Amino acid sequence: MQTYRIISPLFFLAAALLFAGCVCYPELVEKGTKAPKSERCGECHQSIYKEWMQSPHANSYTSAAFREETNEYQFTFCLGCHAPETIFTSSQTETRSVNLAEGVNCKACHLDDCKMSGPTPAHGPHPIDEKNPFFRTSGLCGKCHVGIFQAWQESNRIEGQKTCQQCHMHEVERKLIQDDPWQKIYPKRMGRQHLFIVETMAITTDHLLTISINEVVSSDNQIKGVLEIVNTGIPHSVPAGDYGYREAGVVIQLQDKAGGVLDSKEMGLFVEMKTALQYKEKRDISFSFAQNKDAYSIKARLSRASLDKGINVLLIESTYALQ
Repeated sequence: MQTYRIISPLFFLAAALLFAGCVCYPELVEKGTKAPKSERCGECHQSIYKEWMQSPHANSYTSAAFREETNEYQFTFCLGCHAPETIFTSSQTETRSVNLAEGVNCKACHLDDCKMSGPTPAHGPHPIDEKNPFFRTSGLCGKCHVGIFQAWQESNRIEGQKTCQQCHMHEVERKLIQDDPWQKIYPKRMGRQHLFIVETMAITTDHLLTISINEVVSSDNQIKGVLEIVNTGIPHSVPAGDYGYREAGVVIQLQDKAGGVLDSKEMGLFVEMKTALQYKEKRDISFSFAQNKDAYSIKARLSRASLDKGINVLLIESTYALQ
């Protein structure tokens, strides 16, 4: 038996409005005191909004670390990047006058000359600038992440590198809009996540960093060796950044058979102290432990400390078996 799918009249209404170029929500591109909050964007762009809410961008203004390091916002030159009006400016980004708590919000990266701009083909109930090629370049992120962008430019002169977005915004296939009736006329397209976090990077599978424990010698009194860390594919230093707390921690542990720690060596890599691991750099770190009858393995890991110093994000690790 043949079945028929009933299409809601809302589908035809939405399609007619969009393709006729009708603007239903002009207030979404307002600036200044009339600017809407990002939750308005989230009514339609639900998946992207949920991701952004979990991201460092959403907390860039209100995070405890930023408040501490700016002495409760006294260092005003930081605010233009932590709560920008828009990145589409020929000069330094300026601080918004409203909705500061949203940090780097939707409009900061997408509002361009009274239109919401993006990289893909689009129709919508607000003014749109579609297929903007700027969104596929590292220069987009470089408006605020100046130092990292400059390092990326240097590495890119040596060999073609992935853009910031390709590493920090994973590709995902989905509809740009999830709200009715608009989502009914939108096909799925390849887009990018809006999490902007280190945890989404494929550091191990893409061989961006390598770590190995070499030249291990075990004697009656001592166990010694060399930890080798290589920045093979991250086109900037590890850690990286212009301001704030930036540390990558190296931990080398002597462990027993159950994984218990018998002894440990730690060191930090810092931008300010010029000990950060540069692009294509190989770093050898010698270590030694007192001999222990329960010693079973050596484990080493490299982690990125969070801005609030409370969470370490594991970048890569390696284990060497002694027995």
